[in-house]
Amino acid sequence: MTRPVETSGLVLAGLLAALAGAVDAIGYLHLGGLFISFMSGNSTQMAAAIGQGDLAGAGSIAKLIVLFVAGAAGGQIVANFAGARHLAWVLVTVVVLLVAAAALRAAPEPMVLAMGALNASLRRAGNIPVSLTFVTGVLVRFAQGLGDFLTRRATGPVWLLQAVPWVGLIAGAILGAVAYGRVGETALWLPVIMAGLLAAYAATMPETE
Repeated sequence: MTRPVETSGLVLAGLLAALAGAVDAIGYLHLGGLFISFMSGNSTQMAAAIGQGDLAGAGSIAKLIVLFVAGAAGGQIVANFAGARHLAWVLVTVVVLLVAAAALRAAPEPMVLAMGALNASLRRAGNIPVSLTFVTGVLVRFAQGLGDFLTRRATGPVWLLQAVPWVGLIAGAILGAVAYGRVGETALWLPVIMAGLLAAYAATMPETE
């Protein structure tokens, strides 16, 4: 049985993942196939570029990876200094970076920094670990929970709720792709609004972790 804090935390994780999905889809389309938040995919593409002798291409991808790591570190620093209000302050940081990216016509650098920082906003919903900008771990935990449920090693809906961030990311990515198809790089103002609303909401709620 999930507790209210876990349920509300998972809903919030789904909304944050939707934000990440929207930014990643816009960035993916804008950069022609590189990712803003999915560094496993970028790492594979970097390795493939190195293997094919495309060192310039590999360097461009490596830059995104380094920026993502820097953003994640920066987000954690903000979270550490903010203490009990870390969710709101990390989201404010994300808003500032996304506004900069939108003002610079979807510049990838602040977008990647923002998605790295976003990971410091929420890591658990009660006792349930969550992922925001990547969903492989979410799908693995969902599948493991399904396996436990089918073999009667676990009961209750916790394993099913692991899919919430995945659904959020997919929904956000669809929204971002549709918006980009209609208005191009201006679509980045959509996740700016999403992040702003989430930051405002976070400022009025108790911290979830």
